[in-house]
Amino acid sequence: MIRSPRLLVFVVVALVAAACGGGKPRSSGQGAGSGEGLPGSSPSPPAAGKCPLTDLDPPAGVKVDRFVLGVKIDGSMASKTPAGQSGLDSADIVYDEPIEGGFGRFLALYQCGNPTRVGPIREARPEDPSLLAQYGSGILASAGIPPDVLQVVTSTAGLVNEDSVRHGTAYFRDSTGRQAPYNLFADPAKLRAYKVPGTAVKPLSAPPSQFSFVPLVTPTASGSSSPRGSPKASSIRFQLGPQIQYQYDTATTSYLRLENGQPHLTDSGSQIRVVNVVIMWVQMNTGQITDTAGNTSIPVPTVTGTGNAMVLSRGVEHDGTWSRADETSVISFLDAAGRPIPFTPGNTWIHIIPKDQPVYVQ
Repeated sequence: MIRSPRLLVFVVVALVAAACGGGKPRSSGQGAGSGEGLPGSSPSPPAAGKCPLTDLDPPAGVKVDRFVLGVKIDGSMASKTPAGQSGLDSADIVYDEPIEGGFGRFLALYQCGNPTRVGPIREARPEDPSLLAQYGSGILASAGIPPDVLQVVTSTAGLVNEDSVRHGTAYFRDSTGRQAPYNLFADPAKLRAYKVPGTAVKPLSAPPSQFSFVPLVTPTASGSSSPRGSPKASSIRFQLGPQIQYQYDTATTSYLRLENGQPHLTDSGSQIRVVNVVIMWVQMNTGQITDTAGNTSIPVPTVTGTGNAMVLSRGVEHDGTWSRADETSVISFLDAAGRPIPFTPGNTWIHIIPKDQPVYVQ
């Protein structure tokens, strides 16, 4: 059964009241603000030898203690011409962020994920340093970085800027029919080989675990492995640039991603599969960013504070809240009782949308 946006609003409002001590009825993500007094729940450390961001075994030749590489990848339809994006299907975590014009752009994080190339690469956004800071340290790779965003990166301990303007040796242009600015790609191995200045106050290191992972549950005699009280969710759709839809595939216990009704394919020809689909309703502010066209008004999401959240995992919907006390804290995803929402080992895509925007779950 397709539930209306308003029904979803009522569900998450009730959960916010339970998790945050009450409050008046409000739209989906309202409540983002100061992090003072927020409930906290630190995810358990990963098992020995497991990747901290996915709880999976690392690929051959990859060490589980390496740092996070964050790459800005374009999300527009033009970036998929003629052959699709590179590296999105290898990312451990992807943030789908709103940008001007109603489009989305990705911050793809690679810790154990090990693609041979990534792109098309675009400019950094104001929220990127804050999102990356929760991983303790990391490199931010982009096609360019506005001066105010660069200042935040350079002043945040553990973060390193490696944009194509200042560090171009890791970047290259794809000449196989792609048009600028959708033809800039990078070699992740070369990005990782960057020598951090000796003056850095904090070395690059492995990130803390972000989620509370729960291994796959064997179905019961009734054929259901759904946690009690959690509704099944075979699909979800919402607007973030294109019309985004995820359809659950029981064979792989993952969600197939579609855009405008078409499978979202990478340049390998495979459809993107996501194990954990997350919706974060946030407060949107208006900011200014300097680019080649001059100053432009842009949406800037608030990614500290608290708000409503939804996690789809193993075909099950979990409604709750997200909370984050400050820029260096990990974002917690909690259910109505204040307990960590269970994530399934595998990749995670987090979609940041305005607090009053509906989603449709079936």
